[in-house]
Amino acid sequence: MPVISFYGHQITITVAKGTLLIDAVRAASFPIDAPCGGHGKCGKCKVSVLNGKLPGIHPACSFPVTEDLTIRLPGASEGSRILETGRDSGTDPETVFLDGMKKRFREPLIRTVNARIPACPIGEALSECQCVRQALGTQTEIPLSVAASLHRRLEEFGRRGNFVLCGDRLLSIRREDAPVYVLAFDIGTTTVVSYLLNGKTGRQVSVSSVLNPQTAYGGDVISRSEYDVSHGDGKLTARIRAALRSLTEENCEKAGIASEDICFAAIVGNTCMQHLYLGVSPESLLCAPYTATVDELQLLPAASLGLPIHPEAQAAVFPSVAGFVGGDTVGVLLSLEESALRELTLILDIGTNGELVLAKGDVRYTCSTSAGPAFEGARIRCGMRGAAGAVDRAFLENGELHITTIGGLPPAGICGSGLIDLICCLLELKILSPRGRMNPSSKWPEHTAALYGHRFTKKDGITAFLLTDDPDGVFLTQKDVREVQLAKSAIAAGIESLCEAMGVSPSDIRSVLLAGAFGNYLSPKSACRIGLIPPVLLDRIQGIGNAAGEGAKLAALACGALEAAERLARDTRFLELATLPGFQDAYLSHLNF
Repeated sequence: MPVISFYGHQITITVAKGTLLIDAVRAASFPIDAPCGGHGKCGKCKVSVLNGKLPGIHPACSFPVTEDLTIRLPGASEGSRILETGRDSGTDPETVFLDGMKKRFREPLIRTVNARIPACPIGEALSECQCVRQALGTQTEIPLSVAASLHRRLEEFGRRGNFVLCGDRLLSIRREDAPVYVLAFDIGTTTVVSYLLNGKTGRQVSVSSVLNPQTAYGGDVISRSEYDVSHGDGKLTARIRAALRSLTEENCEKAGIASEDICFAAIVGNTCMQHLYLGVSPESLLCAPYTATVDELQLLPAASLGLPIHPEAQAAVFPSVAGFVGGDTVGVLLSLEESALRELTLILDIGTNGELVLAKGDVRYTCSTSAGPAFEGARIRCGMRGAAGAVDRAFLENGELHITTIGGLPPAGICGSGLIDLICCLLELKILSPRGRMNPSSKWPEHTAALYGHRFTKKDGITAFLLTDDPDGVFLTQKDVREVQLAKSAIAAGIESLCEAMGVSPSDIRSVLLAGAFGNYLSPKSACRIGLIPPVLLDRIQGIGNAAGEGAKLAALACGALEAAERLARDTRFLELATLPGFQDAYLSHLNF
């Protein structure tokens, strides 16, 4: 059986002869980009084979292992730009968060109480649990595992102690008061962010993030769902649980605390991510009517989800609204104060899947659009995530095209924000027509042709535009432009459908809130120029950062926040766009730039 060695790592694995290289990389738990799920369509899972009969760079999904190999994996995940913060208000964002939390939710979820527990008087028949309830409150729930050592602990501590409670549930008894902590997770399709918070003060102690390890099985929720359903091996569940476990350990190491000091965890994600994390098959999301199997709030022992925290701690997985509008959208809504929705407000979380909410007061409509992974860099020939070397900005200055990259490195690819900017620039230069077609260079303005005529080329028979003078450099193809048109049209048609449902026009919208990583780095001007967002709304757009994560933090800290999340999920009206008679026409009408 062939042995595979990973260059730069002290790891080797043995595989059956004929195993595809991508499966070997997955088996070794290394990250590898496979937006198409390893079906040979995207060409992004390339690895360097350093020896053997066929050394060189090969797509891992079509390279069978027949001999011992040493391979080098690309460092695409290194230096990735992962959004960890919430809204930037111009003041300390943590102070804004804490002030808002205390104003809306007065009681912390985790509390500690110093109390003396008198022993049962002789002649009476009070259990130790009853004595504790008399001191702490008659509603106190005492799990059997805590009750098992209750008498010994009380006697050891002289009938006094520091009682740690989650709501009315007793978690443990300590000799003296000490800090307690909670965790909040945002499981995104592309990235996972974890926040460690002081459970009593609410202050953020540390934050850790990682690329979602499930990307080795597909760049979008459909690819991953199809893999999970067809294989049924639980690998995607195991991968994401391992990621959350690793992030927990990393946060504990950063903060210098024991994992047993963490008393609660709140988790948000889109519907598919939550299903996979819970170990629930996402099969129901793959076929009409595209419904979730589980949409209620899940309150479970943290240990059952693989979280290495306090043995009595629970973990809350957010409720979903319907279909692909999941707990992350509920988290975004929870993060907003009521005053934010006093006027008609459009909320957009644009990524592999686009979630949209149109709200005013207590009236909320939502829908989900399949934008595809173009905005995450997938299905784009030179597309990549927001990592070092990615083109993240493009602009014109005196008629000349300029680009910037993350980290100021030579261009390695194009991420979502750079992609939208670049298309805007090419439209202005007349290289692209409003219909999205790359004009022949003979039709370009004279100035444009003089500067960029040599950058108009063919790549594998497809018309392309080079971003630099290097003929082997980064480029944009006609097919890439079409992918952007399809993605932006889905979002624009979703906005139009929400407006129709509420009986308003886009011009009535007073505020547009962009949540998530793509929205945070997206240029509002570029988004309006291509028609992703109605141009009339340009001056009303603001980013709110990782608002889903902010909602998860609230739920981990505040008593009553989970009940509020349930109300938001229950009372938000869901539109299934596929059933709307006018959606297809709206979609087609928004294809042009």
